[in-house]
Amino acid sequence: MFAIGSQRTPCSLVSSEQLKGHLRLLRAFHNMRITVEDCKDPRLPALLTQMDKRSRWTWFVTLAVDRFERWVKNLQFVPLEKFTSKHFPPLDVWMVWHAYLLNPCWYAEDCERLLILQQLRLLNMFVVASINVGKLARHTPSEGRTASWHKKTGTYFDPFEAMADSTHKQLECPRCRTRVFVPFANDNCTGYAEEKFAALCPLPGCRLKITRSNLAVAKFARDLIEHEEGTDSYMAGTLYNAAGKRDARQAKEAKELLTRSPQFSQKNITTTLERIARLDWEKDIKESVGYSLQKLKETVIEVMQGSPLAYKILNAYQDDRPFSIDLVEAVLRQGIFTKKMGDMGWLQSAAFKEGTKARILEDCIARYHGFLDLMASSPGTMFVPTLDIDLVWHSHQLMASRYLIDCEIYVGRSIDHEHTVEESRLSLAFDETCHAWLSRFHVPYMQCGCPPPDETVLQKLIRILRTYTQRHSNLHDSLHVDHLPATHPSTHNVMLTFQRIASGSFGSTSHHRHAGANSPGQTRAKGKKRDDGHGGEKPTFTKPDLQPPMPWMETGSLDKLRKPVSLPVNPAPPYITFGTDVRLLPDV
Repeated sequence: MFAIGSQRTPCSLVSSEQLKGHLRLLRAFHNMRITVEDCKDPRLPALLTQMDKRSRWTWFVTLAVDRFERWVKNLQFVPLEKFTSKHFPPLDVWMVWHAYLLNPCWYAEDCERLLILQQLRLLNMFVVASINVGKLARHTPSEGRTASWHKKTGTYFDPFEAMADSTHKQLECPRCRTRVFVPFANDNCTGYAEEKFAALCPLPGCRLKITRSNLAVAKFARDLIEHEEGTDSYMAGTLYNAAGKRDARQAKEAKELLTRSPQFSQKNITTTLERIARLDWEKDIKESVGYSLQKLKETVIEVMQGSPLAYKILNAYQDDRPFSIDLVEAVLRQGIFTKKMGDMGWLQSAAFKEGTKARILEDCIARYHGFLDLMASSPGTMFVPTLDIDLVWHSHQLMASRYLIDCEIYVGRSIDHEHTVEESRLSLAFDETCHAWLSRFHVPYMQCGCPPPDETVLQKLIRILRTYTQRHSNLHDSLHVDHLPATHPSTHNVMLTFQRIASGSFGSTSHHRHAGANSPGQTRAKGKKRDDGHGGEKPTFTKPDLQPPMPWMETGSLDKLRKPVSLPVNPAPPYITFGTDVRLLPDV
């Protein structure tokens, strides 16, 4: 039905019904966010009324990630029907799972690497791709489902009811391993869910100031010394190579390089008890870098001679949670994309049932298959999706194992959804995507009203020659008028600052050439704000960019993607700004 590289799919990889289910799910996430940000639920703690909207939502998401961790630790594999009726998690936990799935290579690696995700790994193929999560999320949970949740996690099913018992986070002091209970939020903004998190170890002989940085150092040391007889243990970020292929050899060599280096090797073994010896080794590693994350980064980069893999490893060690990505940041990032969908009216119930609007989702699917074909034709290139393509891409990624299998079959590698990209790099990559799309399919990539990127004389000549020497694609060169705003570049994966998270917008569009015509609005969260101690620009909430862009290569032949539908060309409306106020959206 669709051509991707040299392959042809027997049917579309994502269906319209799956897109509608995903949009229903995004609507539920959006409504939950508005409830928290606007303090619409009376069960929210009084302390939250003193926060700004961004801080309230970050606090809520942090609790959701904590609940997700509890859930996966107690998860058991059950048949599909039993899972959906009794074990499907609450909406806030599914929101975290959803964001995790949208980082497919990191998620796949963690499911193999982390013991606590082994049961989730079994569900990936048999459950995730088989359920309409949007429909399930809006249903009132059964008594069996709520009781099962409470039994496994010790918390209430409803996240707003669970708040009363979710006031503190249990941590382990990086130096003395004493258990420490820290509040998620407090009056001086140093709670676990807040920007300036810090706590003091209560042990008189230690009194270490606990921060995310030294918790990350402790996490790195634990992973480095981990070893189970007869099994392989890897450092985060090493199991998939730059080509998107699973590479256990690379992972093994990376860990051996680190553990055999003078900086991290095991020294001064004073006991024959292996467990005690490993604890001493872990302590030596932490002390060798002075519990400093910055010193750890410098040491790892030195040991690995500045290789890109060193930076990828370090990106996975930013806090104390076992997961390789910052799930709080991942949820906040997806909230930006969800808001864009809401701004365009795509989260409204029955948005695509009206006459010709049903065609919009079909065109989104066709464009997504064209996007995969583009990636298959140029393996070393970073292509940037538009909003409509990104929606289908996200829906495909929610199928977990099936998504990775489809990528291997049709694209030849696992395609990750890179989650932190510099604006300048994203802008250049988007220009290249527009040129590559036009050259390959002879239809414009963007139809949102923004001017297309400049075309060089050589690129124009190549495009004209291909127009006469190759078959035309049957992608539409004119889309439904309500589809046009969604052909704007999707930039939710650009590096975030706290201000961007707060407003759901960007200081400047990632595609700079389009900023003059359609600069997204900036609406700052209103409400009473506590002094955060930062005089101006707040700290960035992101990890460093890892993979430099590669030159774009024009290759491949044109294939028919779908039957054409002749429609008149409509003028493109101005792009809807990201800062538009969107209230609670009605359910279906």
